[in-house]
Parts: sequence; structure tokens; C-alpha cells
Amino acid sequence: MAISTAIHKLRDSFNSEESANESIRCISQSIASKELTILKLVEDLQPDLLNQQNTHRCKAVSTIGTILEQLGPELKGLNEKEVELVTEFFCSKLKDHHSILPAALQGLHALSTAPKLSPGLARLISQSIFQDVHCQSQLQHDRRAIYKTVKNLLAFHLKELQDLGQDFVFGLIQLADQERDPRNLLILFSVFPVVARYFRFEPFTEEFFEVFSCYFPIDFTPPANDPYAVTKEQLCDGLRQCLAGSPHFAEYCLPLLQEKLESDLVSAKVEALKTLELCCQTYQPGQLEKWVDSFWTSIRREVLINVNTDDLEHASLDALAALSRAFTTDGEFNSPAFTKLLKNVLTECQGHLCEPERRLMTPSSYILLAICSGSAPACALIVSQVIPLLMDQYRIRPQSNPRQFILNSLNKMVHAGLYGFTEANVAQSGVASLIPKLLELYLEVLQEDDAVLRNLSLQGLSHLIGTCLNHQDLEKVNGTLLDLLQKSTATDSVIAEIGHFFCKSAEKNENLFLEQVLVKLLDIAVSGKANAVFLVLSTLPTLSQIRAQVVSRLMTVLEQPELELRLEVLKVLTHFAQRDELEIFQQLHRWGLKTLEDGDPPASLQATCVLLRNLASSLSSAKATEFINEQTEQYVGQHLARSPWTLSIMEATLGSLDATPSGHSLERLVNTLEPITVCHPKADVRLSACRLIAALVNKLPEGHELEAILDSLRRKWQDPSTDRCNSVCLFVWITKALLMRSYSKLNQYIQELVDSLNDPTHGYLVAEGFKTILCETEECLNFNCHANIRLMYRQRFFQEVVPRLLKLYRESESCNKAACFAAIANQLAFIPEGVLIAHITTLIPLLIQCLSTDQPAQLIISTINAFMGLMSDNVSAIEEYISSLVPRLLTLAKDGINMDVRRLALQCLSELRKAQSIVLLPLRSEVILRLVPCLSDKKRLVRREAALARQKWIMLGQPGCN
Repeated sequence: MAISTAIHKLRDSFNSEESANESIRCISQSIASKELTILKLVEDLQPDLLNQQNTHRCKAVSTIGTILEQLGPELKGLNEKEVELVTEFFCSKLKDHHSILPAALQGLHALSTAPKLSPGLARLISQSIFQDVHCQSQLQHDRRAIYKTVKNLLAFHLKELQDLGQDFVFGLIQLADQERDPRNLLILFSVFPVVARYFRFEPFTEEFFEVFSCYFPIDFTPPANDPYAVTKEQLCDGLRQCLAGSPHFAEYCLPLLQEKLESDLVSAKVEALKTLELCCQTYQPGQLEKWVDSFWTSIRREVLINVNTDDLEHASLDALAALSRAFTTDGEFNSPAFTKLLKNVLTECQGHLCEPERRLMTPSSYILLAICSGSAPACALIVSQVIPLLMDQYRIRPQSNPRQFILNSLNKMVHAGLYGFTEANVAQSGVASLIPKLLELYLEVLQEDDAVLRNLSLQGLSHLIGTCLNHQDLEKVNGTLLDLLQKSTATDSVIAEIGHFFCKSAEKNENLFLEQVLVKLLDIAVSGKANAVFLVLSTLPTLSQIRAQVVSRLMTVLEQPELELRLEVLKVLTHFAQRDELEIFQQLHRWGLKTLEDGDPPASLQATCVLLRNLASSLSSAKATEFINEQTEQYVGQHLARSPWTLSIMEATLGSLDATPSGHSLERLVNTLEPITVCHPKADVRLSACRLIAALVNKLPEGHELEAILDSLRRKWQDPSTDRCNSVCLFVWITKALLMRSYSKLNQYIQELVDSLNDPTHGYLVAEGFKTILCETEECLNFNCHANIRLMYRQRFFQEVVPRLLKLYRESESCNKAACFAAIANQLAFIPEGVLIAHITTLIPLLIQCLSTDQPAQLIISTINAFMGLMSDNVSAIEEYISSLVPRLLTLAKDGINMDVRRLALQCLSELRKAQSIVLLPLRSEVILRLVPCLSDKKRLVRREAALARQKWIMLGQPGCN
């Protein structure tokens, strides 16, 4: 669009309701590219800018503001002189008719976003707003523009505005006074702290403080579905920053906080305490000093006397810690008032610590810990007096419960005393001189039979690691713990705490741990305390030396004949064998193959396969390829011939790696596995072979190699001489592998699957395959095993196959209806509710037909399970069919062909109680009556389910039972 045309259309839009967006965009681009100057534009719009009609004039001014917004913060295309003239233009428009004001503010806000304005312009904008705009008479949107303009000017031109001094502060007070909109307050709360920090506001200090303190504490609840998402927390955080913005506010703020602490509102108290915590960072100790006793009285009341919410207690303790921090400078107390208060607090709390049976012991310890966290001198004073007191209290009280309270408080005090200190300056903590007595007490507690006390002792000992325990002390502790591991009284919780202690010890000094502890741990394991030691080992860090030694030693332990010991070793190896550990993986792989070749498959085979699967899936693609190239030929040529159980190892490795064999190795492997899938006498071996081939087919890229394998497999399962049951299994697993990856020729496999349901002998076996196709597989074909899985493949399969199943059922007289029903039922548990709803009206009536005594038992069981799956997620979807469903379930409950059918029918009747009572009440009497015979069923499990179901239906409609 030509510039002249754009300006002409723009001016025409001032007299109509037509949109001028395209014209404004064209003009903005022209100014940015310097084809047009903004002064020329103003000159062209002069008749509109001087028009007698206010609305017309407003449109013209607003248009220039919109153009400035589109030029961006850089004000593209404008030179310094033009920016000055435009600024003066918009400032002058603030004196125009009040209806022009929003448009002028729009332009000034656009200018305020520019980081580089000529000197004097930021001052001009702010002074013009202060002098010519009565902010509180404007609409919310326009007030927001004013506040955002001031915020931008402070961000980019602070130094220039500082020259205005008190005039700027006074002007801001006038702008902000009585603002009520939450969105605007958020902006102001971000502005006030900046002004408080960088401006001198005397003699307006109190007036400035009152502008924002009047909102304290914030009482705001955002409306439901608030599109602006302003929260009470945002406002509270912003206001706190304002109140703590300057030490000059202390004389007004501290009385305000104390007043709120005396109120009855918990929320007001919490907010006052949180604000006090923040104020302690900026206010001077001398300002806080005369209020510290009052604040302590309030905090003491909330922590020791009143029973309050956790929020109030935590806020009280945080404020106390902040006060402690405020009165400490360079490791010294800087306030006699606080020193006096600290001694009084310590005296009172020590008295409560001597009474562990009363409730004040725990909150008193919290108070002391809060003060410790804020001040190193206070911490040194407190722990030096409190720790000996607690140790004495422990020894004079024989009861377990008080001892637990005392030991717990002691541990927290030890931790507080050592926090932030290193071995070099731990003497400053007040704990150093007490270490021998603490160590003696903790080791003494370890001799107790009480597991809780032992755990607390171990937690206390762990605090001393790395700062206080010398080599001799640590050796003594390690010996005690190793002895404790071998005692029958060591509970699992104690063993776990010992593990955490060793873990921390190993992190602090790996070499010492290796020399003193690790070898002895492994010796204890081999000698018969495997469970305890392996529980400890499982908590150890994966430091390189520790991992290498543990793995090496454990691999030798795997040679032991005890099965339970080997299983424990495999569990620990799972922890220590980290990601991408090819060497450990190969060691374990060789061990697994050797144990198979030495004799019958060991009972630890499953655990070995789980570990190999985890390790194989963690190998990088490069290492996976390296392993495949080395091992595939050996599998085919050696291992598989020696033991068919090698297939479990093969599946765990080859099926989980992020790579597949290729070329001759792949061809030989598949050719070897094919006959095993359909001819091997052991079902587990056949299934493992099917899964492994499926995993390979799933990962191979589409192309000649994949097609050749699929053609060979198809000939195998279609061979008439092949056992049909076994060939169905192979076909189902291959279909699953192709479905998960969205194979391009998947349609023909789905159709063959559906057609196979008509097989009068094996149709039901095919129907069971639908469950296999959609279910999760732990051994392979999952994300951890790097399977090729497309999102929502289950939903796509369901929507593709259901219409075919319904068509088969309706159009084929010779259709194996039982198999067709079962194929549908076996899918329902895996399909999201949203997908099911679209087919529910068609499927439910068909499934109800399956609930007949003349149907195969397995079909009935599959169907009832499908119904119960639906009921657990969305019972309302089947409510309109309940009147047809209940009679069939009652018949099956009494006359079902076997116990499982009868029991499941009764369970389903119980689950139906989740439906609305109004739907069930008409059936209540019939159900109660017809369940009576089921109470005499010959099977105890059926009788139990009948009693439960009948009880639920008897209570139907009773008050409080729905």
C-alpha cells in the first residue's frame, strides 16, 4: 500500500467505524524504514489533530501512540529531535480535553519504554503527569498506563528523576493515593521500594509510608476464574518489600507490626512476622532494639503457649532467627538488650528441656535452634550450655519415650552447632570440646536394644563426620557398627541408618572407607550376613573406587552355591552397575551364560535377566553395536545349542539394546529362532523366541532386510504342518511389533488377525492375542528397551479393528461369535475412556450377550473383567444398560460353569453399587432375593463374595450408605 494511500485511508477511518489497522501497520513500517518521517505524518494529520470534535481528535492522537508502540522500544526511524518533538506533543495533549487523556497516556507509555531518551525528556514526562493528570479520577486502564510509565522511567532514567528529589516523591504520593485495583497495586509495590532506596523523601516520609502501609495486611481473595491471575501471595510479597524498603520506615512500621501481632487474626499475625523477618535485613539494630522485648513476648506466646497452625509457628521462628541475625555483627553481639533477652530465653528454655514428658520441650528446642541459625555467637553460647544438659537428662531418665525426645533434640542441637563450620574452625561452634562426651554417649546408645534410640544415635554420629571425628574416633565407630551388623538384634531400620553413616563417611574420605570398612563388609557378607550387608551396600555412593571393588568382589560371590546369596548379590549389582557400564555388563553376561552351560537353569535366572535387561538398555548405541557384533554369532553358533534357556539371556540383552544385528548375523539369528518359536517342546522357550524376534522386527528400519524377515516368518506361521497354536502366538507377537511402530503395510496383518477369529478351533486363542497386542510387556517392546513406539497406537488399533469385528459379526453366519466377542472384550481395559465412549452404544449390548451360561468360561471371564474395568473408570457410561446386565450376572452367579465365573459375577454385582442409587433401587429386591442361593455355593470363595454383594445391595438407599 502506498504511503499516501495509507494516510488517506487512515484519515477516512477517523470519520467512520472502519478498522485502520492495515494503514497504521503500513505507516509504521514506512517510518521505521525512513520512507516517511513522523513529523510529516503529524503535519498530514494536523487537520485531525486540531479538529473541533473531541472524539475525532482523540482518534488522531491515539493513532500516533499506536504507531509509536509498533516502532518498539528502539523507536525505529526516529532521530533525537523527532523524539523530543513527539514527547512535547504528547505532554501538551495532557492539557487537552479529558477525553484525549487516555490517548496521550498511551503515547507517553510507548515513549517510556525507550531506554535511550534525550536528557530532560524523562523529567518532562514525569512532571507533566504529576501536574496535569488527576490519576484517581481516571479509569483503571489509564491509571495502569500511568504507573507503568513511571516504572519504566525509573528503570531507564533513575539518575535524571533523582534530580527532582522531593518533588518526584510528592508527585508519586498523589498518583498512588487510594489505589484499589490489584493489578495496579502490583506495579506500585514494585515502584515504591526503588523510590525508598534511591530518593530522599523527607519531609514526606510518613505520608509516603502511609500510601502503601494502609494496605497492610493484605485482605484480598481473587475472584473465581480471574483472567489476570493476581494472587494474594504476589500482593503480600510486594507489600513486604515496600515496608522493608528503607530504615526510615522503622519508626512507623515496627509499631504497626506489633499491633498486628496482638490481633486475633492468624493471617495478620503471620503476615506481620514475615514482614518483620524481611525488615530485619534493612532496619538498624538501634531501631529494632526497643521493640525486641515486645516481639519476643509475641513470639513466645505463639510458640510456647498458644496451639497454632504450622504457618504461624514457622513464621514466628523465622522472625526470631532474623532478629538474632540482625543483632550480630562480625561475630559479636551489638545490642545489650538482645544479649539480656538471649540469657532470659536460654534460662526459660533450659527449664523446659528438663521436662521431656511435657509438651514444651520440643517448642523450646525449636526456639533455641531458631536463634542458633541466625547468630554464630548465640549458637556457640546455646549449644555449650544445652548439649551437656541434654546428655545429663538422657542418663537420668531410663524410660524410652523421654529418651527419644531428648536424643532427637540433642541431635538437632549438635547439627545446629556444627552447621556452617569446617574442621579448621569447628572450635568456634561450642561443640568441639564436647565431642568426646558426645561420642561416648552415642556409642553407649548403640548398645541399647531399642531400635529407635539406635537410629537416633546413628543420626547423631553422622553429624560428626567430616568435622569432629579424627582417624582414631572414626575407626572406633566403624568397628562398633560392623559388630552391630552381625548381631541378630539389628533391625532393617538400624541397618539402613548404618548404611547412611557409611555412605556419608565414604563421601568424606573414600580411601579411609576402602581401607577400614569395605573389605570387612564384604567378608561379613560371604560369612552369612548377606542380607544386612547388601542393605548397607545398596546405600553407598557410586564413587569409582568403591564401585569397582564392590563389583569385582560381588562377581566372585556369585560363584557361591547358596541361591539366596546369589539373589542378594544381583540386587546390589543392580545398584552399583551404572549407566553405560559395558565392562560390568559383559562380566555379568558371561557369568549368566556360564551358569546355564554348567547345568540346569538356576533359579536366579530371572533376577539375572532383569539386571542384564537394565544394563543393556542403558548402554549407548555405540557400545550396544559393539556388543552385538561380538556376541550374535556366538549365540547362534555356540550358546543356543548348549542350552535352550540361553534364549532368556539373549532376550534380555539383544532385545533391550539400542541396536540390532544386521546382514548375515541377523539372517542367521532369525533362521535359528524361527523353528524354536513353533517347534520347541517348552512353552517358555517358544514365547521367549517369539518376543525376541518381535523386538528385532520392531527396531529394524523399513526396507529389504525387514521385508525378507517378514516373508520368512509369514511362511512359517502359514505352514499347514506347523502347530496352529504355536503359529498363532508367533503371528500375534509380530503383529504387536509392527503395530507399535506403525508399519506401512500393517493393514493386511490386522485383516488377517480378524479373519483368523473364524477358525472354529483356534479362534478363541486369536482373540486372546488381542490382549497380548495391547498390553505392556516387561521383557521387551517397551520404552526402556528402546522399542520403536508411536504414540496412541492402542487407540488407533482399537478404532481400526472394532468396525471390522462388528462387520464380521453381523455379516458372517459362520462367524465364531464367541471369539469375536472375546476380541472386543480383551481390548477394553487398554483403551482410554474418551475413545470407548464413541463406541459404547454399539459394544455394550454385544458384551452383555456374552454373559450367558452357554458361552465359553474364558469369554465370560474376559467380558466381566472388561465391565469391571469400565466401572472403575466411568460407571455412568453403562448405567442405561444395568437393567439388562444385572439379570445375566445373577444367573451366572448361581449357575456359572466354574468357580471363577461365579465369583467374578458376584464381584461385578458388588462393583455396580458405584452407580447412582436411582438406577439400582428398582433392582434391589430382585438382587437380594436371587443372591440367597449363592450363599450356599459349594465353594467358600463364592460364598464370601455372595455375602459381600448381598450386604452392599441390602444397604442400598440407606442413610449414609450412598
